[in-house]
Amino acid sequence: MTERGQISQREQSTTSDAIRDAAFQLFGEHGFGGTSVRAIAKVAGIDPALVIRHFGSKESLFLETTPVEDYFQGQFDGPLDTLGFRIAAFVLGKADARMLSVHTALMRASDSPRIRGRLREMSDTFARNLGSRLPGENAYTRALLISAQVTGLLSALGTESIPPDADRAEVAELYGRAIQGLVDQ
Repeated sequence: MTERGQISQREQSTTSDAIRDAAFQLFGEHGFGGTSVRAIAKVAGIDPALVIRHFGSKESLFLETTPVEDYFQGQFDGPLDTLGFRIAAFVLGKADARMLSVHTALMRASDSPRIRGRLREMSDTFARNLGSRLPGENAYTRALLISAQVTGLLSALGTESIPPDADRAEVAELYGRAIQGLVDQ
C-alpha cells in the first residue's frame, strides 16, 4: 500500500492476475455454476470482496477468462472436397479435457444473455471465416450450420455420448461426411 492507504497499480495487477488464474482453473474444473466467488477467492488467496471489486461479477470474470481465440484458424485452408473430414478430425484431435470443459461451461451458462452473446460471437467468427471459403449461395448460413454441427460434436464428446475409447478415425469419417454435405451444397 502507498502512504495514503491506496493499493498500488502493481498490487492491483498481481491481485487481478491471481483472480484470473484461479477462475480459469476452477471454471475449467467445475464449470460456471459449480464455481463460487468464495472458491475463486480462496484459491487466489484473497478476500471474496476483491473478486467483485476487480471484475464486477462472477459472470464478467467468467467471460474474461473464457478463451475465445479462433481455434479453427488455418483449418479451412486446403481443398474443399475434404474440408468436412478435416474439420471433424481437427475437433476430435484438438478436443482435450480443457477445451471440452470450457465448451460445457459456456453451454451450461447460456441462459445468461452475455454468455449467449459470447457463444454467438464465437459461432459468427467461425461462420465468417468458413463462409468466405464456401462456394455457392447461402455460404454464411451453411457455415453457421457447420458451426452448429461442431458444437454438437463438442457436446457429444463432453458428455461422453461418444465414448472416450471410440475409434476417432471412424467418428471423424462419419461426422465429416455430415459436415461435407453442407460444404458441397
